[in-house]
Amino acid sequence: MKLFPDAASRKRFMKTGLPVLLGIAWMPIIGLLIISIIGKPIGALIGLPVTIGITAFMTILFTILLLRFFNRVAQKIKSES
Repeated sequence: MKLFPDAASRKRFMKTGLPVLLGIAWMPIIGLLIISIIGKPIGALIGLPVTIGITAFMTILFTILLLRFFNRVAQKIKSES
């Protein structure tokens, strides 16, 4: 049993599904980076529950921005060749 029955479904997955999987895979790493940089100062000022909410929002936002940036770079590289 093949995962993708034809080449068109494979290309469709590569265009839409793969960036989503990349974002999900990198989200914990980005979250740890954000928490380590700004988590302690914000936590000392506001408290733990609000800090978790702020860092979760920033993690999702930063991941989306990085995926959009990588998509634009890939489109530029693709258009040049």
